[in-house]
Amino acid sequence: MKKVLFVIFGCLALSSMALAAPGPCPTATYDVYLVANFSCTQGNLTFINFGYSPTSGGTSNIPATGVNVTPQQGVTGNPGFQFAGGWNVANVGSASTFQDSLITFAVTGSISNLTLFFNGSVTGTGLAAVTENYCLNQTTGLSGCSIGNSGQISVTNPPPTFNAVTFFAPVTSISVSKDINATSGSNGTSHISQVINTFGTPEPLSLVLLGSGLLGIGFLRKRLHKG
Repeated sequence: MKKVLFVIFGCLALSSMALAAPGPCPTATYDVYLVANFSCTQGNLTFINFGYSPTSGGTSNIPATGVNVTPQQGVTGNPGFQFAGGWNVANVGSASTFQDSLITFAVTGSISNLTLFFNGSVTGTGLAAVTENYCLNQTTGLSGCSIGNSGQISVTNPPPTFNAVTFFAPVTSISVSKDINATSGSNGTSHISQVINTFGTPEPLSLVLLGSGLLGIGFLRKRLHKG
């Protein structure tokens, strides 16, 4: 009887773990990602702690339901997201207008680089910019991030422009805060059609070389210590 109960409890535990395991990141509007405790995967990376904050001046906010999310691993080869929201402003008389969206989330896994890209257009005094602040080896946002682990990449006024940062050694997690801003200025327009954020993962050979290098350093230190 005890053995039967043990098997039953084991099956229940495995079932609960399977139910709790995150599924593939969906193609959906961003509000789907904002459900409490939502997480999803692309390849070997897991994405968690999604947040969103929209602001605007002289025009309307873009809600989370107005931002379309497309996972990127099958498109670019690297895990990540395309955010398409149609940020689009023009001056009213001489008054500047703007739309701003702050998208936050965290990534866990083995990550070797971070890439930011967006597409859009400006005229006159218009300004289109995407700025991403990040904190390495942290999943709880940017608060309290040490100077050595913090960084920023930004792209301003396309057409198509991208920026990237490569880490010296793979990191296990990153918190990102992406500020998407379209501003008209006193006499212009600004449009951002899409923002793409991807995360590179180490090549298997790179991991082997890194592991071999660490083993070699350990062996050398041991030899020196004995000597």
